[in-house]
Amino acid sequence: MRLSVFLLVVMSAAIHASWNFVTKKASGSLGTICIGLCFASLVTLPFALYFIFLDGVPLYAVPYIAATGIIHAFYFYYIGKSYEFGDISIVYPIARGIGVAGTGIVAATVLNETISLPGFTGIALVVSGTLIIGSYRAHDGTAGKSVLYALMVGLTIIGYSCLDKVGVGYSNPVPYICGMFTISAVILTLFAIVRHRDDIANSWKRKKTYSMAIGTGSIATYLLILFAFRQGPASYIVAVRELSVVIGSLLGFILLHERFTVRKLIGITAITAGLILIKIA
Repeated sequence: MRLSVFLLVVMSAAIHASWNFVTKKASGSLGTICIGLCFASLVTLPFALYFIFLDGVPLYAVPYIAATGIIHAFYFYYIGKSYEFGDISIVYPIARGIGVAGTGIVAATVLNETISLPGFTGIALVVSGTLIIGSYRAHDGTAGKSVLYALMVGLTIIGYSCLDKVGVGYSNPVPYICGMFTISAVILTLFAIVRHRDDIANSWKRKKTYSMAIGTGSIATYLLILFAFRQGPASYIVAVRELSVVIGSLLGFILLHERFTVRKLIGITAITAGLILIKIA
């Protein structure tokens, strides 16, 4: 993987961990997430219109934009439910680990990407590290719901990662991400109005700062990743993003006072080693 692509993905990982931390601080509030998605859509719209005016959007990119928008609606919903019930140092590694494992398999089998031995070993280490961290207290009944929802987040990551790797090849990333956020925002907001109207009202009054951080962080994260997808293999890119697991866990330990264990230290070490192997692959 080229250094420029690697740095794009590392920056994306840091921002991703940060907005997930904010989502956990907001207790996974669906209303807060919805407001953030609407903000993200509005912010990207003028830029998307500019690039559409310059280059247009090919019709064969539209199904990918629609599909990823729908999948992202589920992704954000399950993220909220995960943080409603669980710690970021448990939820985040499980979700990202499942996403990496599945994306690597699908990218190799469906997208015909070639994975070298160091790359395969790196992905295996990253997956092992995330699962080691995530398995902590997964047997605890109080954490059961968060683990289930985290697994669902991982499945959506597999779906949108592989879709976007192909879809962004047909469209400029800015209109692509604007379409994705707009579709997700509409779906989730309609659902929240019907089922969580009080949460939306409370989030607008008290959690707008959290919403802005979630929306801005999501935009920045995914724009960086979409640009990276245009320059490198999806399996490596999604694996390097798992640096966010280390960052997210540290934020949980330091700022949320979540418990630090030897098991989590081993997991973080495995992830770091895996990232080094992927970089040299």
